[in-house]
Amino acid sequence: MCGCIGLVGNFNKKLLFSMMESTRHRGMDSSGYYLFDNESSETLCDKNFDLENSPADDSKSCYTIGLGHSLLSIFNLINENNELRDNLEENRQPIILNNLVFIFNGEIYNFNKIESFLKEKQSKSDSYKKSKSDSQLLAHLVKYHYDIIKNDEKINDNYLLKAVKVIIRQLDGDYSFAIYDKDYNDLIVSRDPIGVKPMFYGIKDDLKGFASERKALWKAGFNDNEIKNLKPGSILYNFNEIDLEDDLINKIINTDFKMLKSSYNEYKDYLDIKDSYDVYKELLRDDIYSAVEKRVENIVNIGLIFSGGVDSTILAVILKDIAEKREKDENLKPLHIKLYAVGLENSQDISFSKRIAEDLGLELKTVIIDEEIIRNSVEDVLTAIEDANIMKLGVGMTIYLATKAIHEDGIKVALSGQGADELFGGYNRYLKHFEDNTLFDAYFNLDEEIYHDIANLYHVNLERDDAVSMANGVELRVPFLDKEVINLALDIPGKFKIKNNEDLLRKHIIRDLALDIGVPEYIALRPKKAAQYGSGINKKLKKKILKDFDIDAFVESLKEN
Repeated sequence: MCGCIGLVGNFNKKLLFSMMESTRHRGMDSSGYYLFDNESSETLCDKNFDLENSPADDSKSCYTIGLGHSLLSIFNLINENNELRDNLEENRQPIILNNLVFIFNGEIYNFNKIESFLKEKQSKSDSYKKSKSDSQLLAHLVKYHYDIIKNDEKINDNYLLKAVKVIIRQLDGDYSFAIYDKDYNDLIVSRDPIGVKPMFYGIKDDLKGFASERKALWKAGFNDNEIKNLKPGSILYNFNEIDLEDDLINKIINTDFKMLKSSYNEYKDYLDIKDSYDVYKELLRDDIYSAVEKRVENIVNIGLIFSGGVDSTILAVILKDIAEKREKDENLKPLHIKLYAVGLENSQDISFSKRIAEDLGLELKTVIIDEEIIRNSVEDVLTAIEDANIMKLGVGMTIYLATKAIHEDGIKVALSGQGADELFGGYNRYLKHFEDNTLFDAYFNLDEEIYHDIANLYHVNLERDDAVSMANGVELRVPFLDKEVINLALDIPGKFKIKNNEDLLRKHIIRDLALDIGVPEYIALRPKKAAQYGSGINKKLKKKILKDFDIDAFVESLKEN
């Protein structure tokens, strides 16, 4: 949705603005900043200024804290005349509430639940103010808990840290944010529990900083060995990482499979304590539907990155059902769906996408690519992902070209099926556990690898996907990585995902669910084909384009420039 940056130390306004400029593509609707000097108590703040024509510097050379924000405004409201309107004005940041300064990137999906909580707690006082954006909601929620904690005579320090620990347990969403407490000179940076939204930070002797993308920290002079990836399930408090022990990703990381296995004599004993296959399938259907529904609740135009595979087709079927229900209720916003498929002229993804889109009666835009288009996109994709990994380049290019087409159609939000293969055993490599193991060991080892893959998804896939989509000003949402879906999927026994060592299709339960909701068999049982292969991009990259292109040298040049 947005770009967040911050600096702590001694720096001038020009440095903060140059960092903002390097990530401006993350939000072209508005730019805002906050600057404060602890020594002089001088404050500068503007939540709607022209970054392109900002003054090179001002009379003051140094500040001690700075926050910057680039806004992509996507939250639509319905006014008193039942008309859609943009709420750009309510979205502008930073937000200042007394001594607290907020910048926010992302979406809070349980908005109404939290708004009701605040209304109930504050409706009898003058402090209640209805939130008109997710950023306002976060600010009001933190301020509510902060004031309670500060007024508790038993608590005499770390008010902001304690408040943020409380609110993170209340939030359901994909987000990263920063909050500065001017009274106590405290700064907190955090991100969502699975790491859908990126956040990096850098530390050197005279300067500390954080940003939604590494390139902003490079701009501020941080080297790679000074830059860290903020781990989901942690809070950066005055640039010290603090783990939240009960957070989702920490529960995943700390699961002891050796101890778990020792509790059972046979795999059947483990299955006996689990729900039945049919119960899991029904629960999964409900959770995935809910995950999609809340990600399009305030959206009118939605794009879907579409490969014609089982995961993206499940999302397409659910989106169609939601759209039809909303069409019947005049009090709800309409939902317009458009599918986007990327590939060479005769690639598998294009062929399957055309066939299923026609069967579903959904609009499809095919992005037909060739060697020239791929070659011309390499530098843009590498600039976005900030990584010389060829695999990331291939997958990233598919998403980059799809979101480029989505942006050209004026759509700001897209869904993807990211995470389904990790959660449900979709990769061929998962079959290795069945080669020389008993079924007892094979299924526990499979579960352990799935847990590991989900815990590391943020730096393996999610940051890449966010970077290439935001390079085009499109926010990517990932329903399969909803907290409820993840918790349920990790509880589903491996046997319900991969039936045995001969199950070459894998993802059994998700394919079965697809058939139940009306996905045709030719899609539900279509073998897994990774995006870079199904689109034909990987073959062109390796055999043609990368033979005369030095990836490592280009990425190094990004850091220098």
